[in-house]
Amino acid sequence: MSLTMRILLIAGSLLTAFYVLRRVRRSRMRTEDSIFWLSFSLILVLMGLFPGLVTSLAAFMGVISAANLVFLIVIFFLLIKLFLMDQRISALQRQVTETAQTVAVQAVNRVSSGDEKKAANGGQDDTDAGNIRA
Repeated sequence: MSLTMRILLIAGSLLTAFYVLRRVRRSRMRTEDSIFWLSFSLILVLMGLFPGLVTSLAAFMGVISAANLVFLIVIFFLLIKLFLMDQRISALQRQVTETAQTVAVQAVNRVSSGDEKKAANGGQDDTDAGNIRA
């Protein structure tokens, strides 16, 4: 792995870690997400600091260069993150659908109970029923 690649890997990882910590401090990121990104940054920093380990692992796995292994690892982790986010989005869509259905049923119940009150008041709604006509 070239020196330029190592420097870019370490600098990018440290910038990512700094940004994640800043977002966590401002309470704009979930703890689970921050743990993922900080772990991801740590792994990239370790790969940049110990290129011999990456080169040995690349040779063991049959990958032509250490840089290709780094890209493979990054793609693998991002695919895992994408899958986890897809699961979370599906769950949130399900919650939104259930909430919308609940709100719609409550609105229908309010309208139907309002019609019953109006009929009981002789065609006047609740605000008109309390008025005294002269």
